[in-house]
Amino acid sequence: MSVDPLILKQFDLFKPIPDTIIRPLSQYAQLVEVPRRKVVMEKNQHAHSLGLLLDGRLQGVDMTLDGREAGLYFVEPYDFFGELAVVDQLPTHEFVISLAPSRFVTVPAKIILQLINEVPQVAAIINARLARRLRETLAQRTLLTMPSPLQRVCAQLIQLTIRNPSGEQVITFAPTHQEIAIMINVTRETVTRVFQKLQTNGVIARNGNALEIKDINYLNHIASGEQEE
Repeated sequence: MSVDPLILKQFDLFKPIPDTIIRPLSQYAQLVEVPRRKVVMEKNQHAHSLGLLLDGRLQGVDMTLDGREAGLYFVEPYDFFGELAVVDQLPTHEFVISLAPSRFVTVPAKIILQLINEVPQVAAIINARLARRLRETLAQRTLLTMPSPLQRVCAQLIQLTIRNPSGEQVITFAPTHQEIAIMINVTRETVTRVFQKLQTNGVIARNGNALEIKDINYLNHIASGEQEE
């Protein structure tokens, strides 16, 4: 189905674009709804469009040589995905799957490339996203070199933590234990044991879909190896 221009204007990427351009652009955009565990971007495919997540949750994953999923990054509402393949016009290097029922908007790659060339603010947003994705990838690579599962879990939680408007440190949409496990290359059972330890010690606390970080210093000390496990 086509997309209302007001939906597009909810995304930071399109806020700098005048309504006179957004209205015709919206005719080429599509709104897609997918169930949980649906592949929404295939690996080794040329990007025909940029995806922008409206609601739900997605994850970028790759497959190891022995067929296991390796988590790369999460895509949260109002973020976008597939930008690298759109920019360099080379095949995608990962899958993107839905972790929950999700809705996302697709905009043809040729339109995004035209906006990058003609609207400096759009180019700046795309470039900033590419830079952030690179930093996330480098941080994830460093995380995987940590010797213990406890260190890896703590480091992963630190990466996902944000400070909300009330000043609390939280993970707004906390990943499941399985989702964390494929990000840090351990078993789900291992992540569950670490979570139990952290909850028992009052370091983290569940609050609905969110995870409250009660003691970020503890996580930092463990992740850095400064504190004994």
